[in-house]
Amino acid sequence: MSQEDIIYICPQCFRVCETETECHEHLMIVCETGQPGDEKRKPVKDKFGRFASRAPRWYLEALRRDKRG
Repeated sequence: MSQEDIIYICPQCFRVCETETECHEHLMIVCETGQPGDEKRKPVKDKFGRFASRAPRWYLEALRRDKRG
């Protein structure tokens, strides 16, 4: 994973930074976005091919790891 594949995002206001910083009195969550074409960049679909969320997989994974979201 290269440094270009990592961003920090505030789950409250969606502010994005390239370095870990504080926003809304807490640290932003680290997101590993993956390379272009990576499955992480695509929205999650259910077994019928319908979108389960409009959020990319990397964002949902970051929220799950963080436990705040």
